[in-house]
Amino acid sequence: MILTFGTSACEYVVRFEDYGAQSKLDKSLNWHGLDVDFAKALLDEAHCTYRFVSVPWGRALKMLEIGEIDMMLSVSKTALRMQYAYFIGPQRMETIVFAMNTNRVFDVPTVESLFTLPSPVAIQRDAYYGEAFDKRMVQELDVDSHFIYVPDNQLKLNLLRHGRISGFLEEKYNILYQKRNNPDFVAITISPLVVNEDPVYYAFSKQTISKEQREKLQAAFIAIKNSGKLAQILKKYKLD
Repeated sequence: MILTFGTSACEYVVRFEDYGAQSKLDKSLNWHGLDVDFAKALLDEAHCTYRFVSVPWGRALKMLEIGEIDMMLSVSKTALRMQYAYFIGPQRMETIVFAMNTNRVFDVPTVESLFTLPSPVAIQRDAYYGEAFDKRMVQELDVDSHFIYVPDNQLKLNLLRHGRISGFLEEKYNILYQKRNNPDFVAITISPLVVNEDPVYYAFSKQTISKEQREKLQAAFIAIKNSGKLAQILKKYKLD
């Protein structure tokens, strides 16, 4: 949590997860990746120290809400989340797509198509897939027939390999990274459908961040944006 702030001292607990290009924990227990670089750029500019913790996405959102962690990366801004988190940014754009088995490809021209596939679509609990998807999901009377909640990549891949799901929703960048670096993703095809495309942000807990702290972090974000540091990170990961 925030220990002290005063003139300059601050310490943040930052959530990551060992997943894809966004954040990877190496054998020396050091964190690397896109979101790690984003976090360090902002917090170093604000002259804050930080401690990284590994927490699954859904649990992390709840911890952010009650103040057990201070900061999350690449969070979509929604009305619900704005009740308990401050959003600073945006960091970058996020594109959500539908991924399928190359040997079992479906025509998915619209979001509505996701609700008519022969097998369920795997999604992550508490993830945000866009306004259009949310509105359609609220109208769905038989969610369990069309969607299944999965906690990790390996389960998604196993379900897909055995034909238990039609595919899964995921950020396009993550899939492309996995296809380059993970043999298990070689047989994955991405549908042309863009389920959602929105900016994602640094999110800070309202339980632990004061107005003064928020203003300092916002100023730090403007500084790293104007200096080109954010652009350099995006270029490093081929997201420019």
